[in-house]
Amino acid sequence: MAGDFLELSHDEGFTLYPITDYRQADIESARVWIQKNTGKYAVIEKSSGCVIGMGGLTPWHWEGEDLVDLTYRFKASAQGKGYGTELARALIAYGFTTLNLTQITATITTDNITSKKLAEKLGMKFDRQIVLLNIPTDMYRLYK
Repeated sequence: MAGDFLELSHDEGFTLYPITDYRQADIESARVWIQKNTGKYAVIEKSSGCVIGMGGLTPWHWEGEDLVDLTYRFKASAQGKGYGTELARALIAYGFTTLNLTQITATITTDNITSKKLAEKLGMKFDRQIVLLNIPTDMYRLYK
């Protein structure tokens, strides 16, 4: 799995809109990243059995609030095929039903129009623009 993540972390689609840089230097750094980030899940394409992306619900803190962010990234070859919608819906259901969250955020770089459209399709509402890790970012929220 570390080899799959190492390859994924250098894919041009996976790194297209970075707020956080997931690129790994080598197989060992990929292995360590996987061990530290237990809330992230590999997305495996059924037809090929290949890792095509990753996503999860990531706890974070902003202006006194403890929040949980919907995160996902896909290889360029997997984009535009509905995988993001499928993953996001599953993560939201898991967050509200299993984790009993009351809200989920999505932080999206201002130039990522596709993810903004997906957030709105999922019922998320624009909350505000913030600067996250020195990058202008739009924050969306979805309440249970």
